[in-house]
Amino acid sequence: EKVAILSGDYIIARATSKLARLGCSDTITILSSVIRDLIKGEIHQLNKRSNNHEEQLAMYIEKSYLKTASLIAHGCQAVALNSGRPHLQHIAYQYGRNMGIAFQLVDDMLDFISTSEAMGKAAGSDLKLGLATAPVLYAAVKHPAMNQLISRGFNEEGDIELALEMVKDSNGIKLTKALAQRYCDKALSDLKQLPESEYRTGLAVLCDLVLNRNS
Repeated sequence: EKVAILSGDYIIARATSKLARLGCSDTITILSSVIRDLIKGEIHQLNKRSNNHEEQLAMYIEKSYLKTASLIAHGCQAVALNSGRPHLQHIAYQYGRNMGIAFQLVDDMLDFISTSEAMGKAAGSDLKLGLATAPVLYAAVKHPAMNQLISRGFNEEGDIELALEMVKDSNGIKLTKALAQRYCDKALSDLKQLPESEYRTGLAVLCDLVLNRNS
C-alpha cells in the first residue's frame, strides 16, 4: 500500500513538472483541477454516507466524476484549448465527463461479471476495499439488508460473499449497464455539437468501445 501511495505521489510530481513546461497558464489551471478533484474524491469516499438510495447513487456518481471522469473531462477541455478552438472547451469537457462516468460504471459492473484474468484483479475486489459501487447500490433496493453491509464496509466475515449473492440475485448489473448507456448517449449528444470530421467519428466509436468492453 505504501508503494502504491508513493508511486501516485511520484506520478503527480512528474505531471506537475510537465505542466509547468507547457508555459500555458490556462492549461495548467485546467489540468491542476484533476489533482484537486482526485483529492476531493478520496475525502468524499471516506466521509459521505447515506441510507437513501437516490442520495447514495448521486454521491457515487459524484465520486466517479472526481476520481475518474475529471481526468478525462479536463483532458478533453485542454485539448480543445490548445487546438486553437477555445470556444469548444465546454463541449469537449462535457463529452469527457459523460464518457468518463460511463467508463467507471462499466468498470464497476465488470468487477462482478468479468474474469480475474481479464480484469487483472479478483472479482469483487471493490467490496474488499469497502466500496459500494452502482451494482451494490441497485441491489440494495431489492435487498435492504445490503445497507447494513455497506455501512460497515463489508468488513465482517461472510459480508463479501453475501453481498455478491445479493448483487447476483438482483437487477443491479442490468441497471448499471443501462445507466452507463445513458451517459454514453449524453456523450454522443455532446459530439453532435462539433463539426463533422474523422475525429468526431473516432470519439463516437470510443463511446461504443467503453460501453461494450469486457476488460
